[in-house]
Amino acid sequence: MTFTHLNVQSGYSLMNSTVKTRSLVQRAKELGFGAISLTDENTLSGAVSFYQECNNQGVKPIIGLKTTVEDRSLLFPVIMLAKNSQGYRNLLKITTYVQTNATNISLEELGSRKDGLIVIQMTASSPWADTIANRMFSRIDDSLIRWLDMFGEDHFYMSIQDRDLHAERQMHQPLQEWVESKGIRVVAIGDVRYLHSEDAAAYQCLRAIDEGARYSPQVNRSYQYLKSGEEMENFFGEWWPEVLSATQEIVERCNLELNLNQQLLPAYPTPYGETPDAYLQDLCEKALVKKFGSEDEKAVERLSHELNVIQSMQFSDYFLIVWDFISYARKQGIHAGPGRGSAAGSIVAYLLDITQVDPLKYGLLFERFLNPERVTMPDIDIDFPDYRRDEVIAYVSEKYGKDHVAQISTFGTFAARSVLRELFKVLAVDESDASFILYQIPKNTSDTLIEIVKKSEELKDYIRNSDQLQFLFKIATKLEGLPRHISTHAAGVVLSEEPLTEYTPLMNGQGDVHLTQMAMGDLEKIGLLKIDFLGLRNLSFIEKLENTIRKYSKQKFSVKDLPLNDGKTFDLLKQGRTNGVFQLESKGMKGVLTRLKPSHFEDVVAVNALYRPGPMDYIQDYIKRKHGNMEYGFPHPDLKGILGPTFGVLIYQEQIMQVARRVAGYSLGEADLLRRAISKKQGDIWSNERDKFIAGCKKKGYEESVATELFDWIVKFSNYGFNRSHAVAYSLISYWLAFIKAHYPSHFLAELMNANIGDRDKGTIYIREAREMNVKVNAPSINRSHILTRDDKGEIRMGLLAIKGLGYQAAQAIVDGRVDGPYKSLNDFCLRLDDKAVSRSVIEALIISGAFDELHQNRASSLASIDQALEQGELFKEFQDQPGFFGTDIEMGMVEVDPFPPLKELSMEKEVLGAYMSEHPLGHHRNALRSRGMISLYKADQLKSKRKLVTAVVLESFREIRTKRGDSMSFVTISDETAEMEAVLFPEAYRNVKPWLKEQMLVIAEGKIEERNNRKQMIINQLKPFELSERENKAERRLFVKVTKDTEHTAIDKLKEAAEYFPGNTPVLIFRSEDRKIYHLDQDYSLEVSRECLNMLNDFFGSQSVALRTQDKHMDV
Repeated sequence: MTFTHLNVQSGYSLMNSTVKTRSLVQRAKELGFGAISLTDENTLSGAVSFYQECNNQGVKPIIGLKTTVEDRSLLFPVIMLAKNSQGYRNLLKITTYVQTNATNISLEELGSRKDGLIVIQMTASSPWADTIANRMFSRIDDSLIRWLDMFGEDHFYMSIQDRDLHAERQMHQPLQEWVESKGIRVVAIGDVRYLHSEDAAAYQCLRAIDEGARYSPQVNRSYQYLKSGEEMENFFGEWWPEVLSATQEIVERCNLELNLNQQLLPAYPTPYGETPDAYLQDLCEKALVKKFGSEDEKAVERLSHELNVIQSMQFSDYFLIVWDFISYARKQGIHAGPGRGSAAGSIVAYLLDITQVDPLKYGLLFERFLNPERVTMPDIDIDFPDYRRDEVIAYVSEKYGKDHVAQISTFGTFAARSVLRELFKVLAVDESDASFILYQIPKNTSDTLIEIVKKSEELKDYIRNSDQLQFLFKIATKLEGLPRHISTHAAGVVLSEEPLTEYTPLMNGQGDVHLTQMAMGDLEKIGLLKIDFLGLRNLSFIEKLENTIRKYSKQKFSVKDLPLNDGKTFDLLKQGRTNGVFQLESKGMKGVLTRLKPSHFEDVVAVNALYRPGPMDYIQDYIKRKHGNMEYGFPHPDLKGILGPTFGVLIYQEQIMQVARRVAGYSLGEADLLRRAISKKQGDIWSNERDKFIAGCKKKGYEESVATELFDWIVKFSNYGFNRSHAVAYSLISYWLAFIKAHYPSHFLAELMNANIGDRDKGTIYIREAREMNVKVNAPSINRSHILTRDDKGEIRMGLLAIKGLGYQAAQAIVDGRVDGPYKSLNDFCLRLDDKAVSRSVIEALIISGAFDELHQNRASSLASIDQALEQGELFKEFQDQPGFFGTDIEMGMVEVDPFPPLKELSMEKEVLGAYMSEHPLGHHRNALRSRGMISLYKADQLKSKRKLVTAVVLESFREIRTKRGDSMSFVTISDETAEMEAVLFPEAYRNVKPWLKEQMLVIAEGKIEERNNRKQMIINQLKPFELSERENKAERRLFVKVTKDTEHTAIDKLKEAAEYFPGNTPVLIFRSEDRKIYHLDQDYSLEVSRECLNMLNDFFGSQSVALRTQDKHMDV
């Protein structure tokens, strides 16, 4: 075949091609091409993956770039192809120049980077096209000479394209005449934007998406597919065969070999010319004495081992680079996380303060991080506060040079739902069809559209009935997975010794740091050093908490100094009070903590490792074994030392490695390879490791049957094991936050509220939790509140920004206005503040929230007085510098109106604050309500069963609708002092209450809880006006529960849980069997002793340990 395509764009020419690199190479091979090119416009994003794919499939890669060259104000589109590595490096620099300067490259600038390049001018699109077509050749002779002088006759080609367009055809004959007279080379090129001719519609839809237009078929633009060699020969072969053979000539001249899989570690600038190895060793040895003393042989031996590995792998520079920027961060008061991933297993990292986890104390393994048996680039990921991460990246960029540091790009692609949404607009799909289709497509699915449709018969049938929808899905499957935009990787940064443009093209990023054009996988394949600078919100949270605690409570407070055996912290964890605590705040995790009753830091580590799909199945075993409620053994007695600390449950990957070392004689490096092979189920490798393991066990004296059993046991748990180094490091963050919450709850919860401003649901939860922890939460105050919520001498004072509708500018103005003293009245407030900063609506929100209550108790009166106060303020502002002009008292009285009814005032307050701050009438009656078996909405929301319940609530609002049969029913919003919930009154129930039902009234509701769309709602069967009548006297009953000294605390916790879900007036007493003493529990433990309640207690305590006693007889239940 004499033709090769030299003008092919892929999806990396964003929104301008449907070609994917793998499919391109496959199609080229199918068509018999021995070579294929990739020439994306102004980008080399796909170059490395294209190169690899070509090599994998035995097709020669031709890497090029399409760009526009400016010459004497004229714009020439060109294709540049790399002949060799020098040409490739020049392409990297050219595309970087274009992208970072956001301009076309000049002919002179291009000429300085021409070495190793073949330049093809796209003649039909150039300023020369009309001149050539009109045979006015002399007009462009000078310009031609400039191009030939710049690149040389051997490296400059003009082009002729396969487009069957009038403008192209009329130029062909004159061009042939001219170039033959001048001896200029001409090559035939295509214009490939899609692979098959039938893909034209998909490409046109892609362009329509980009242009925000409707799809309109363009038959005359269906030529941009990957034509076969025969098609191109039919087009040019008879009348100009030389342009076809020119492509083969170019292919033979292009022989690029990319040097991949290098280790391109930059050098750290050590002081005084020390070698990196010596400098690293000196830093570590000094730190060793400080942290371990000079006599700790284990630490000395571990350090020597790690340094030998690091130096043999030539990674000393890497550790020094990471040490340097973390050291800078700490000096700037920027928190670096205690560690992330397997790096916490390194004593070198610990000594350099890269991590804050002692690997000897926690039994962490270096080989899990850096394995001498498997030489790969080290990978230390660092967490920083999310709002200060960029400071550290800027430091690294400044230290090593802007041309040596860049953040990594990532490509957002068309996913199943997003491509359909775009095509709905382009193809004008009916809204009802669009809604139905999106309903059938799962959110956040990794399935392709084809897989999704195959799984849904309903969707298949729906598509079959519409030609338009069949066309929609045909197009969508072609566009799915294409890149649609470029963004910055959440963490990745690359560094290099040489300027990065020796290895990767760059573009402008955020701020002064460049962005790579290539994605992370390609950069790692090249061998560039990647470091992840991660922004962790919880470190920002810790940093703010440390600052506020130091300022208001304890001057030298630091999380690094916290003891890891604090009883108050473990009490908080046992109670599951972990809202806002990193890794521990989910509902499921809280349930685990209350059952586990953590008593040691290792419990936190274990639960963080176990709380994942798969290992989660073993949480209950771990809990039972910890509390002595389940017997357990070990696969072999020799493993007791490894599995004993986790009660026989294999939790960590490191345990697999230790088992292999103990029973099969593996080195830790070999054990890490075993762990990887087993977890990845790598066929031959897995089989070889099995044989090696069994042989090692036999050599150590174990029977083959035992060895086989142990190997199978390891395989069973291999997918469950978690990286212990990571679990320990992240559990430190969890523990730090739990400690602060336990000891400084007002600081913690205030910062938590600030971190979630605008999230009404979370705000309500945090306020409720503060009250449960006996921390008073005070409403906003115009004289006491700051902009943000703060600790106020152990209480919490809500900030002005907590008020809905009040922005930062208004909050700042209110705080600044207090410089002259507290506000004395609404009139004084309006006099001092500019109504542009603090508008009427802001004043309304302040009054409704209770911020003016200290000055005017009657909120209705204050609202009625706003206009008067604003007018007075406007009138007297011009005399503010003449205080004696009107005397000392220019106050006007308030407009007198009746106060709001309590429930209306509460409702308005909740509207602007998201929660009730004033005392709720139901809160006042809560003890009486629970004694009557009425449950709060907060507890109702946590119910799993659909059991009947009774609750007292406020009817916030209701919306009447009609069923298909014409019956009236109502959707209702109900609330109490603990929560808000949606409810439903079906026709029969609604008919009975409709005559007297009003918003903002107190009612007693009976019904059950159901879950719809992941939210709980109450189905109300009966509703009646709120009334707390005197209860009839009943024969007194008491519930007795038998416990032991060992089970007493667990029993009390279980009874407390029962009381929350079955509140009532039956007293509960516990009988301790050892000393036969009876203890009467508090009223909060009193129960409504229903059959369901008794079943729950019997299941937990055993039926022989639960008894219900009346005055006249004893009844075992």
